[in-house]
Parts: sequence; C-alpha cells; structure tokens
Amino acid sequence: MSKSALALVTAVAVAAGLVGCGATRTVQFEYIKKDTSEMRMRQDVDDLKGTSGVVNVIPHIDASNTVLLDIYLDEDDSNKGAQKALELGYQQVRN
Repeated sequence: MSKSALALVTAVAVAAGLVGCGATRTVQFEYIKKDTSEMRMRQDVDDLKGTSGVVNVIPHIDASNTVLLDIYLDEDDSNKGAQKALELGYQQVRN
C-alpha cells in the first residue's frame, strides 16, 4: 500500500471514530411564509443564520411570493432556531 493510500485510510478511520464521539446531529425542518418579498426573505435568512443552533438555511421562493425555508438545526440547540423562525412569521410544515 502506498503512503498516500495509507494516509487516506488513516484519515477516514479517524474521521469515522470522531463521528461517534459525542458529535451532535443536525435535524432539518421546513418553514413556510406566504405573501412576502425576496428582500424580506433574505433578511430573514440572515437573521436565522445568526441564531444559535442554526447550522444552515436554504430558502426557496415561488411566483406567488411564498417562501419555503429548509432550516438545519443542531439537534442539541434546536429550540432557539425554531423559535426565531416563528418570531419571523414562519409556520412549520408538518411532514
């Protein structure tokens, strides 16, 4: 086995070991808001991304100005991000 292949195998093994050692999981929720603007959506996304526990926000807007946000939250700290979305006027989509 070459040195680069051995290094790759070692890196993968170390990363796999860290995944199980207290790493927090990310959970995803969808939130919807009707009759809003693209500018307001961008402001909301920035506000959410600045909230503790929010890992990522992926926005979608359609022709009728309905915004759907895919919000990725740290499972151990998800309440703050969920509460912020509600404060901004979003409703959680029940799956």
